[in-house]
Amino acid sequence: MKNVLSTTQVATMLGVSSQTIANWIDQGQLRAARTPGGHRRVEAADLEEFLAARGMRLPESEPERQHTLLVVEDDPQVGPWLVLQLTTARPDLHVLLAQDGFRAGELVALQRPDTVLLDIYLPGLDGFEVCRRLKSRPETSGITVIAMSANDTPDVRDTILEAGAIAFLPKPVNLSRLLCAIAEHQPVGA
Repeated sequence: MKNVLSTTQVATMLGVSSQTIANWIDQGQLRAARTPGGHRRVEAADLEEFLAARGMRLPESEPERQHTLLVVEDDPQVGPWLVLQLTTARPDLHVLLAQDGFRAGELVALQRPDTVLLDIYLPGLDGFEVCRRLKSRPETSGITVIAMSANDTPDVRDTILEAGAIAFLPKPVNLSRLLCAIAEHQPVGA
C-alpha cells in the first residue's frame, strides 16, 4: 500500500464512495491533509488507525496478475525446454505451451497471454499468419509477439517484424536475449 492515498484510492480499497471518505475526513473521524490544490490525502498509518478503532482492517488486496507467456513451438524437445528455462529463470511468469498455430489460437482466446514467443515455421498455420491474425484483431493486438526461427535471414526477419513482432531471435534461442526482450516489453503490473 502507498504511504499517501487519495480519497478515491481509499474509497476503492474499502468499497465505499469517495463522498463517504470525504465526509469522514470533514467530520474529523479520519485524519487527512490537503494538497495545495485542496485535494484530501490520507496517510496509510492514519487509515489503518481509523479502521483498527472500528474493529476493521483493510480488505485483502488482489494478488498482482501474473505475466502470462505463450510459447508456440512445434519441436517436442525445444518447446518443453523453453518452458523449463523460462519458469526457472522467471518464476513470476505463467508459461503455456502450444505446438501449432491452431492450439496457439485456442490458448490466446482462453488465457489472453501478455506475450507470445512464436516459432515461425509451424505445421498448418505458420508463425507469420499467427502474428498477422493476433495483430489484426482489437482484442489481441496488444499482445507482444517475439518471433524465433532457425531460418535467420533478412527476408524472414523483415517479414515477421512487418507482421507485428517486436523482436526476432535466431535459434537456438539465446536465453539472456529472450529474457531481456520479455522484460523490456512486459506490461506494467504484470
